[in-house]
Amino acid sequence: MMGPERSVGVALEGIGKRYGSAWAVRDISLSVGAGEFLSIVGPSGCGKTTLLRLVAGFVRPDEGTVRLGEQPVNDVPVRERRVGLVFQNYALFPNMTLYENVAFGLKAQNRSATEVRRRTSDLLEMVGMADRAQSYPRQLSGGQQQRIALARALAVEPRVLLLDEPLSALDAKVRNSLRFEIKRIQRDSGITMIYVTHDQEEALSISDRVALMRKGALEQVGTPIELYSDPCSLFAADFIGVSNLLKGESDGEGGFLWKGHRFILETPVERGPASLMIRPERLFLAPEGVAGANVIEALVQGRVFLGPITRFSCNVEGEPLLLDLLNVAGAGLKVGERVRLHFEPSDSCVLQDLKETVPEGVN
Repeated sequence: MMGPERSVGVALEGIGKRYGSAWAVRDISLSVGAGEFLSIVGPSGCGKTTLLRLVAGFVRPDEGTVRLGEQPVNDVPVRERRVGLVFQNYALFPNMTLYENVAFGLKAQNRSATEVRRRTSDLLEMVGMADRAQSYPRQLSGGQQQRIALARALAVEPRVLLLDEPLSALDAKVRNSLRFEIKRIQRDSGITMIYVTHDQEEALSISDRVALMRKGALEQVGTPIELYSDPCSLFAADFIGVSNLLKGESDGEGGFLWKGHRFILETPVERGPASLMIRPERLFLAPEGVAGANVIEALVQGRVFLGPITRFSCNVEGEPLLLDLLNVAGAGLKVGERVRLHFEPSDSCVLQDLKETVPEGVN
C-alpha cells in the first residue's frame, strides 16, 4: 500500500464522465502517490482509457475534481499540466533522428542548447539507445521505438507519465523484456506513472499497486499480492490470474460445503452461499496415506505443457478443477489417472459478497 509519508502525485475525487446518457466512469476516487507506479486493468470498455484522458486533460469530468499534486486541474489545458503521454503507436517524428525526437519538447520549451544536449544524452543513455542517437525511427524495431517514445515523454520532466497500452503491439518476448525496462526507468527517474493495460500479468509484474475497473467503477485497488491472494469479489478473483471457484456454502463454523465435502477454512465466515477460491498452483498431490478434510479425489482429464509447469484439468463429480504442477512433480501423471489433491486452509479464500459493486447508473 502507499505509505503515509508519500506525497500525492495524482488525486481523483468523485470523478464521473458521461457520454450522452451513459456514464463512462462514475464515482471514482483514487490517490496515486508521488513516484508510485499504478496500473489500471479491466475488461474492454470498463473506462480505463477514459480515466487516463481525464488525468491528461483531453476530456473534462462531469463530476468531481482531478488534482496533480495539490493543484485542481479541471480547468487547466493539456499543455499546461506537465503530463507526459506514451501510446501504443509510438507517434515518433519519422523525419527526425532519435536525438531530435527526444530533444523536440525541450527545444519547444526554449531550453538552452547546453541543457538540451545534456538532458537528451542522459535520457538516451537511460533507455539504452545512446549508440543509435543519429538513427531514424524506421531503422528501429518496435521495442526500440517504444524506448525512444518513453525518453521523449520524460524529456520535458512531466509531473506524471501516462502510458496507454504501450506494449500491446509488440511480440511476447520483447514485451516481457521491455516491461522490466519501464519499471527500471520509472524507479531511476522517480516519476509518477499511471499505466493502462489489458495484460494482467504485465500489471502484476511491474506495479506498486493495481486498480481493477469494472463497468466504469473501481472494483478493487491494492498491491499485486493483495489482488492475487485476497480478491474482494468473484469478479476480481476470476479476472486476476487463473482460479478454481467452487460454488458452495459456508457453515458458519469454519467449514465450507461443496459436493458432499466439508473443507476446513483458515478463518470462519458467516453462514450462507459462498465461493471458495483455490489457485491451481496451491493444489498439491496428496501423499499416500494422507487423509483430511481438505483432500479431494479427482480424475485427470487433460494436460497442457506450459514451460516450467504442466496444467492438468481434473474432474470432480462433473466439475473441472485446474492443477498446476512443476514438471518434475507432474512428470508421471497421466490422463485417465485418478488422483488425490489437497490444499492448506491458508491457501484458499472464501468470497461471500455476490452483490454488484458497480455504482447505479453506470452502463
